[in-house]
Amino acid sequence: MATLNANLPYVDCYIRKEYTGHTDHLSGYIFGAKSWLNRPMHFHFLSSIGAIFWNMPISAFMHDLDFDVLSDVEQTRLSLLQTWDCQSNHIAVTVFAFLQNRRVDVHCRDDVWRSGIYQFTIDDYDGDLNETPLGYANHQDSKCYQFIKLDDGNFGIHPNNLLRWHNPDFIVPYDQNNKPRLRIYSEEMSSEDIDRTYGNSPYYFYRAD
Repeated sequence: MATLNANLPYVDCYIRKEYTGHTDHLSGYIFGAKSWLNRPMHFHFLSSIGAIFWNMPISAFMHDLDFDVLSDVEQTRLSLLQTWDCQSNHIAVTVFAFLQNRRVDVHCRDDVWRSGIYQFTIDDYDGDLNETPLGYANHQDSKCYQFIKLDDGNFGIHPNNLLRWHNPDFIVPYDQNNKPRLRIYSEEMSSEDIDRTYGNSPYYFYRAD
């Protein structure tokens, strides 16, 4: 059975009136997420008027009323805030302490760099082994979502290959106008791809006499 829904560290924000039919933007909290294969990530929001808005895209939310609309076309706005659709119906949420409150830049589809603060990570995985693997969660190229509170009042969820992190302890960020071309090692390996010499040696823990 797919996870579909996952708890999130609650996010204090607003939902845009375009998504509610209300006359004003409503304050409230994002409290959960839903992953559907080949669909945008969906979020669940409890509003200040007591109504829950279910299955809302990241483009429905902002943390500052003076936010950048980005585009009058909702599809374009969404594509600037989320780069890839979901790769699985199974997700897990983690707050990585090492990244917490770190500044990060994201290179968006419109070739504009936007900056913000890391909040948490949503990652996908394969479910029951008896299920047909339909997505890319079991692939080395699987991409997580880094949930970022952007300086322009929006939120973004983007994969690592579009991000430029800041940490004054040891990072000198690369030039935004000269992005490095990196090749990530993606060969599948196994720690068991060896002969039995070691396992049969006298230094192995258990031996057959």
